[in-house]
Amino acid sequence: MVNVTYAPEADDDLFGIVEYIARDKPEAARNWLRKIRETCEAIANQPNMGELRPKFGVPGARSISVGDYVIFFRATEGGIEVSRVIHGNRDMRNI
Repeated sequence: MVNVTYAPEADDDLFGIVEYIARDKPEAARNWLRKIRETCEAIANQPNMGELRPKFGVPGARSISVGDYVIFFRATEGGIEVSRVIHGNRDMRNI
């Protein structure tokens, strides 16, 4: 079984995403959270997926898009650590 861990910043990102979407569409917020978490589990099975992000500041960092969101992660022993989950329109240099 693979392991997905979330950095505190990633937990905060997910909370913010769900909170924002749930203002108007609570069901959509739940669906996005599920879709993002399912994607993270799939990545954990193949941690070399996605684009390498050497300038992200985390050794071995990669990213993959899910809809309008970008998941930043790195491979760990037995899975991945999700560093951030950010809307794709954000300025990635100022994160």
